[in-house]
Amino acid sequence: MESNATDFVTAFDALAQAVRRARGATAANGGLTLSQYGLLEGLTARPAARVQELAGDAGITPSTATRILDALERRGVVRRARTLEDRRAVAVSLTDLGRALLEDQQDWLRGRQRAFYSSLPQAEQELAPDLLLRLAALIDELASGPDQSDCAGPAE
Repeated sequence: MESNATDFVTAFDALAQAVRRARGATAANGGLTLSQYGLLEGLTARPAARVQELAGDAGITPSTATRILDALERRGVVRRARTLEDRRAVAVSLTDLGRALLEDQQDWLRGRQRAFYSSLPQAEQELAPDLLLRLAALIDELASGPDQSDCAGPAE
């Protein structure tokens, strides 16, 4: 059993490393990076959103979102404007170029995901959704770090 657990930990570490590499990878052919896509994905169902909303949806800090949006604004992918309700707040919206890039990226990603899923044997297809959700929950738990009860050591 220890060998299976070691294999799992090794595979999990490989997955985590691939996710880190993917988030930092540069975009091909003038497209969006996965970090940019993750931030802009919040604009697929609404015409505009505040930076804090997009950052929260993407699971990043507002300052990181602002840096990403600065680069996207320079490329003409997004526009930022003060909101009418609160002149201190800034609303982010997609330009026509931004909407096209986001839709192209989403189509490509979903196509790759579906192709991978289709390539799995039937038994793995049945297990994959639940396993991926449980792995996502584990990643969230690991990202938040240990709580005090995890660090207290064994009870006496």
